[in-house]
Amino acid sequence: MLHVSKGHQLSSFEPETTNLSSGSGSPAQYIQMVLGFLRRQAWVLGLAGLLATSSAGLYILLGTPSYKATATVGIDTAKFQLFQPAGELIIDSSSAVESQLEILKSEKLALEVIKQLHLTDNIPPPHGGLFGSSKPLTEFEYTRQLVAVLQKHLTVKRLGIAWIIEINYESRDPEQAARFANAFADAYIADQLDSKYQATRQASTWLEGRVKETREQTLAAQRAVVEFKVKNNIVDTGGRLMSEQQLAELNGQLLTARGQTSEAKARLDRVNAVVQSALSADNSNALVTDVPINDTIAKLRAQLLDLTTKEREWSAKFGSDHLAVINLHNQARQVRSAMIDELRRVGEAFKSDYDLAVRKEKGLETEVAQAVSQSESSNRNQVKLRELESAATSTKELYDNLNKRYLESVEQKSFPVTEARVITRAAPALDREYKTTLKIVGVILGVVISLGFGLAFIREFTDNVFRSVGQIERQLHMDCITPVPLWKEETENSPARPLPPEGERCLVRSKGPAWASIDAPLSSHAEAMRSIKLAIDLNCPVKGAKVIGMTSSLPREGKSTVAASLALTIAAAGAKVMLLDFDLRNPALTRTLASNAKVGFLDVISGRTPLADAIWSDQSKYLSFLPTITNGLFVQSNEIMGAQLTKMFIDKLRDEYAYIIVDLPPLAPVIDAKATTHLIDAYLFVVEWGVTKIDVVEHALGRAPGISENTLGVVLNKVDMDRLHKYDGENRTYYVNKHYSQYGYTH
Repeated sequence: MLHVSKGHQLSSFEPETTNLSSGSGSPAQYIQMVLGFLRRQAWVLGLAGLLATSSAGLYILLGTPSYKATATVGIDTAKFQLFQPAGELIIDSSSAVESQLEILKSEKLALEVIKQLHLTDNIPPPHGGLFGSSKPLTEFEYTRQLVAVLQKHLTVKRLGIAWIIEINYESRDPEQAARFANAFADAYIADQLDSKYQATRQASTWLEGRVKETREQTLAAQRAVVEFKVKNNIVDTGGRLMSEQQLAELNGQLLTARGQTSEAKARLDRVNAVVQSALSADNSNALVTDVPINDTIAKLRAQLLDLTTKEREWSAKFGSDHLAVINLHNQARQVRSAMIDELRRVGEAFKSDYDLAVRKEKGLETEVAQAVSQSESSNRNQVKLRELESAATSTKELYDNLNKRYLESVEQKSFPVTEARVITRAAPALDREYKTTLKIVGVILGVVISLGFGLAFIREFTDNVFRSVGQIERQLHMDCITPVPLWKEETENSPARPLPPEGERCLVRSKGPAWASIDAPLSSHAEAMRSIKLAIDLNCPVKGAKVIGMTSSLPREGKSTVAASLALTIAAAGAKVMLLDFDLRNPALTRTLASNAKVGFLDVISGRTPLADAIWSDQSKYLSFLPTITNGLFVQSNEIMGAQLTKMFIDKLRDEYAYIIVDLPPLAPVIDAKATTHLIDAYLFVVEWGVTKIDVVEHALGRAPGISENTLGVVLNKVDMDRLHKYDGENRTYYVNKHYSQYGYTH
């Protein structure tokens, strides 16, 4: 179980826990960490899982069932608008449906349902109790509570991409669920009608004012035309000057010429735009999308469309590099070139028409200018008259249009039409709603299991104790010599141990772990003691006796038991060993091995008793034990430890014994062990598995540099080998291996 590292420093062959500094946290290491966590906290997680399952089962068995009723509402896409042009349909985007969903979930509709179903007619009496209130609810408070309840149990959603809304209401009563779902659907339809009526009423009011205003403007414009004619002696049927009539004819011709010029210019611009678009980057979109100018271009466009379609289909099927696709592309290019040539020819013709129209327009402008110069006064009157007539005509048309819209709005206000309608009314559900139950069950499972994991993590991260060999070596930077297994108590059928002869100073035998190396020499406990002896032999090559100090950070960690067991193991090997109880304030080792002793170490160094008269021994006579007898608390114990007389006493023992095992006090409570650095060759530090706090050990060793620097190694005591695999899962088979039995190895 042991190996010697470089420099003859002995370390345990027991595997360490995973060190994340070596390997930088590989996935396998993280998996081992997770598995170890699950093994260590299995009972907590199992209890949490059992509690979660039980809670969920109780809720399923005892929970009140709920029922869901569903009503569907459809929305027409052809919506009415007051100023919508005739024959035009406006299709809303999906955001319009989302807006309707928010309307259905709004507080306004909930209040309408409360009003429709008369839910506030019977306000329940106040209920007292520990958290209840004896003050009666007002109608406002009760209404607010009802709104919250309705919105909590109401769910609305859109069905796919259709213009259909599904209204779901969940209740413990199936009849009530259907009634509330239908009430929300009816309230939504009524709200749509009311909103349509309000919009139409506001539009009618605005239109009514505008109609009155435009009617007055129309009458004023018509009066201005009549007054101007009377003032300038203009008669509608004859009576005008020839120049005026000629000017009117010329103006008419000029307007016609301008229209022809604009038309020719538009045709020419369109042809030029199509040609320019087709020539830019070999673009064919303008050739196929523009309206054909003549039959030739129409035929060529049909050919181009057919070739382009075939080219796209064949290219997708055979690839763009296929010969047939290339031929189609070349044919399409030829047709496109022919279309461009034809367009250019047509453009030349249109350009000639445009030049002719421009010349004609300029000629008419010259004639009009001459006519104007001849009858300037008459023309001014004519122009003024036309302006007045044009204003009167425009005002009259606006008045007619507004009056028509006003009549339509009055009709819509009288008969409002909504775009929404109820498709399916809700009916009472026959089966209970399991989706909500499953959600609650999932929440229960998630919360309880999360609490279980949280408690497990808290236990894991607050477990600030030593659990493995590798943990000791990482935290303390010392070798862990060996783990000492927790000793299992012997059964009542165990053979009785022989009693020492009366009157002799023989050590008291017991069933505890101190005598395990003698009573069970093939046990893992005995093997651990032999590991400690081997570590002492390899790391303390001093001449004479090896003085080994045994200490710990706190009491009750088993250092005295390990010291006694180690001394018995060395004595069983045939070497003379002296076991000293130097815990002057609490001589626990004396109470265990020599409870009847009357004299001890203090009597020997004071000269009152010879050493031979104070020593106790085992039956083999290889082990000598010097007890410590004190009367109450010994205050000056550290002075005794550091005295030169004690040093001389230890040196005298070196000449007679091969090993001197010194049971020292713990480091944290007292300073006695710190005063023994001039006496001890090497120290063994005992740590109790699963009990000793890491920070306590670090603090104790940090305050005793003379001991920590001269410590041979750490002994991990009272290790529960059956649980050790939970903290070193990667190497757990090393601790308990069935092949060890071939060497007589027992646990």
